[in-house]
Amino acid sequence: MNDKIDNAKAKTDVSDGRRAKSGRRAVMKKALPWVVNICRLLLAVTFLFSGFVKANDPLGTSYKLQDYYAAVGLNGFSGWVTLVESVALSFIEFSLGVCLLMGLNRRFVAICTTAFMAVMTVVTLWLAVSNAVTDCGCFGDALILSNTQTFVKNLILLGASLVVLKWSRLQKRFITENNAWLVSTPAMVGIVFYAFYCIYHLPVIDFRPYHVGADLVKLREEPELGSKMTYKLHELDVMDLYILDAETEEDVTDSILYREGETFLLVAPDLTTADEGCAGSINMIYDYALQKGYGFFCLTASDAEAQSHWTDYTGAEYRYYLADERTLKTMVRANPGLILLKDGKVVEKWSNWMMPEVDANIKALALGREAQK
Repeated sequence: MNDKIDNAKAKTDVSDGRRAKSGRRAVMKKALPWVVNICRLLLAVTFLFSGFVKANDPLGTSYKLQDYYAAVGLNGFSGWVTLVESVALSFIEFSLGVCLLMGLNRRFVAICTTAFMAVMTVVTLWLAVSNAVTDCGCFGDALILSNTQTFVKNLILLGASLVVLKWSRLQKRFITENNAWLVSTPAMVGIVFYAFYCIYHLPVIDFRPYHVGADLVKLREEPELGSKMTYKLHELDVMDLYILDAETEEDVTDSILYREGETFLLVAPDLTTADEGCAGSINMIYDYALQKGYGFFCLTASDAEAQSHWTDYTGAEYRYYLADERTLKTMVRANPGLILLKDGKVVEKWSNWMMPEVDANIKALALGREAQK
């Protein structure tokens, strides 16, 4: 009798265990699509943001790639090579983000995303251990993370990509495959055009301390304002700006920043690779500044030999002032670039491709007239 009772109880326990297991499977089956699509959306938003900020500042990403190459002993890469790589990287990331968001080519995109994150995770592990490059540049100047934070972020994204890869078919499509090109093609082509626009016209959204509207005097006197005025405390803020007269080696930083009225800063980090095609426009602007009594200072990190070559080749008559190359690259994403200050406040910035024109009578700049009022 007891054996029958025990057998019946055992069968009941087994039945209860099966029902519980079946219940857990049912819950997992319902929850899994949510988990997969949350991971997919996390990856999509991250890739879209990362690709966009790189396209917004292609030269900044190019400089960061040069830092990577220098860290492994490869210093011979041309700036044009890293610039092309920068645009390509922004295109790849943004395109993956678009495909993930829309649920296009789910299996193939999941494989590409996982492979990309695997490589990036290895790279950031190396950075976290060696600190060979202080900032990975994943999100440009929009969001600066430490190398350890970047590695942890990539571990999370790698885990998310593995989830999406294993259950790629559970990704929900927001648009049919037949109509996908209507969204994906304009987005992918648009990000490339946007990147080239930002190369020619400077970044549309400037996350650096020297953005248009920044009061360099206030930032220099009250650096804690940097987080409010530039969205964050930048590694190279205005406190790092240190300018020397190339001839006398006198510190002229304050005399330039605190100068009243309009002041032109011609920023040329490297005169040996600077665009000589805009030299004529620069010379006209220099003559215009002299007539108006405005300040004009050429800031560079190049040595006397490069300065002499630039003067001989372009006919420049302005003096040179020395500053840190990295700081100059932070000030304006061009070589050379032009900054117009008024009472220490950034009024306008131009790239070498878009230098302002001076009319025949040298009366006014085609751009920046508001600053002259």
